[in-house]
Amino acid sequence: MEKGINNSDLNRANRKNFLGIIPRKSTRVEPERVTLAAEEREEVVEQESEGKKVNGAAPETETRGVRKRSNKLVANRLSDHISGGICCNLRDGRSLTPPGNVGSMSRSTPNSPTIGINSEDPPLKRNSRLFEGSYSLDEGSSSSRVFNQTFTPPEKQSIAVSACRSRLRKKLFPPGVNPDEINQSAPDIATKEEPEHRNSRSFSYDTLPGGGILQQRPTSADSLARNTLMAAQVLNLIPTEKARERNYLQGKLSYNSLLGASELEKVLPNREVKIFVGTWNMNEQNPPKQMNDFVLPLGMDHVPDIVSIGTQESCSERFEWEVTLQETLGPSHILLHSATLGTLHLAVFIRRDLIWFCSLPEDDSLSVRPGTAFRTKGAVAISFCLFGTSMLFVTSHLTAHQAKVKERVQDIKRIIHALDLPRNYVIRHKSKDVTHNFDSVYWCGDLNFRLGEPREKLLEWIEKTQFPLPAHLPHGYLHTDQLNKVLADGAAFKGFKEAKITFPPTYKYDPGTQQFDTSSKQRAPAYTDRILYKYRSTPLGLRRGSALIPMQSPVECLAYDSVPTIVTSDHKPVWALFRNAIRPGLDSMPLAAGLFNRDVYIEGMNRRLNSKNSGASVVCSIQ
Repeated sequence: MEKGINNSDLNRANRKNFLGIIPRKSTRVEPERVTLAAEEREEVVEQESEGKKVNGAAPETETRGVRKRSNKLVANRLSDHISGGICCNLRDGRSLTPPGNVGSMSRSTPNSPTIGINSEDPPLKRNSRLFEGSYSLDEGSSSSRVFNQTFTPPEKQSIAVSACRSRLRKKLFPPGVNPDEINQSAPDIATKEEPEHRNSRSFSYDTLPGGGILQQRPTSADSLARNTLMAAQVLNLIPTEKARERNYLQGKLSYNSLLGASELEKVLPNREVKIFVGTWNMNEQNPPKQMNDFVLPLGMDHVPDIVSIGTQESCSERFEWEVTLQETLGPSHILLHSATLGTLHLAVFIRRDLIWFCSLPEDDSLSVRPGTAFRTKGAVAISFCLFGTSMLFVTSHLTAHQAKVKERVQDIKRIIHALDLPRNYVIRHKSKDVTHNFDSVYWCGDLNFRLGEPREKLLEWIEKTQFPLPAHLPHGYLHTDQLNKVLADGAAFKGFKEAKITFPPTYKYDPGTQQFDTSSKQRAPAYTDRILYKYRSTPLGLRRGSALIPMQSPVECLAYDSVPTIVTSDHKPVWALFRNAIRPGLDSMPLAAGLFNRDVYIEGMNRRLNSKNSGASVVCSIQ
């Protein structure tokens, strides 16, 4: 032992350092217990010695400062230390070879660190430590500091590194686990492959590698904060302060109310919905199994928000018909309400997340032949509000035959003045004309208006014409259509509009074929199945503070077509797609509160599941 080294102090302060790779207390997996790197301890010692000289703080206060700063440095490198990085981090070019004046550097003073080499230690004990420094307080005196630094020759570094890692791994692993069987080497960042799945939340259990759960990576506080903010945006979490500010006073339009502008912009950012209106005279025949061509036609890019389908001379099994429509639309829509009068049937489906913003639906009906036991002519209507926009859907079957135009006009007037809607909520200046009480009205059905041309002439025109007709060219014989004359004269359907017809006549066909009537009656082709629409004359943008453009039309017809592929009836189905503007509403409106036809929904979903699994074969395999 060189001069200047106190053997008693060295044995008492550094006994654990010479007997093991790291002090015994640092073997616990705790950030504050892991030994610091030599360079970091030197910086801490120098800072504390300078601070003591300037401020003259008490030794106990200095000790706490040393521990706090050292704990911060330890926590930053905890992951490197556990994976074997202790030895790698302690390998510094300045400490591989001992300085020549190491003997003269040795000194022992109460307030300064002692640096030296224990030349009398056995070779194994010296070579087992690549570079180790420890900063500790003497047990006898809190003001006495001892700092020892030992160097290892370069030719024995590999043995020391292996021994250091092996002993550290044995101390860190639980009892019974052999660390030699587990590859704990540091990963090669340059050759490391990216994991196949980065986000475990976007994969189900079946899609994970090996059918297991992806192991979560250690996340920092910043990443956790980002994930929390993302979750709040996805789930639309409502702060408590915002909930306290909500106003549900009746008779007032509140921005934060359930049907207010804020909620409307969340549910419908464009403040509009797409509405599908379909009509079909079923000729009392069962519908085909596949209704995609009618309910989900190819000319429609997305499933509309609201689907209204009216049928005349409907099939006897109304529940089966509603389930067929539900099965075709799928789980995204629910049956809000349906109504029936004789052979007339009307069903309104709506997107399932919109049912919480609808008013309680109402229906009414009228038979234009009250004396008959079997009611085939008349109308059925359903009305409700979506947010602050009121809607009325009507399907009707008017008087037949070519010459009875006046009778059909009289049917329309009777229906308009007989339907008593709405009833559940009060509106200002309720009119006897039901079509004046709603923002939007959609009227569909077999209106039975005919073309005023001979049958032979119409058949010749249909045979020579290619459908759909060009939108910029006039229709060949639509100027002779009876309904167009009624609309132009204002005899009925005041304020109603109809989109341009580009499809062939929808009546009358031989069932099961694409041929027009070849029976003895020889009925002329006609556009009996029609869809009309109407909206309030006052622009919605000027009412109740809506943000719509004042001159923008609140209702627009986007498509109007027929379905020639369905041949079960003597009529062809007709459908139309509309865009309808929506404005905020009042919370005083009687809400449906999630009301829908549960039986139809469950049966439709069961049939979708059975039809999907019907083609799959079940194979029993013994493994």
